[in-house]
Amino acid sequence: MLKRFSVRNLDEDAIDMLADIKAEERRELGAILEDCISAYWHELFEADASDDFLAEVGSIPK
Repeated sequence: MLKRFSVRNLDEDAIDMLADIKAEERRELGAILEDCISAYWHELFEADASDDFLAEVGSIPK
């Protein structure tokens, strides 16, 4: 859970800069999460497809 706090006398430009940093971090985290999901999906389903192929040609038991 995030804690909220206030800062007195903070310059408006600093607030805008913090908002820009937060937006950039969200984009970066989103890209990282997307890459992780994609890699996991490919690992899961491509490995499954390879196992099915090998079972069909008799290399591994199904």
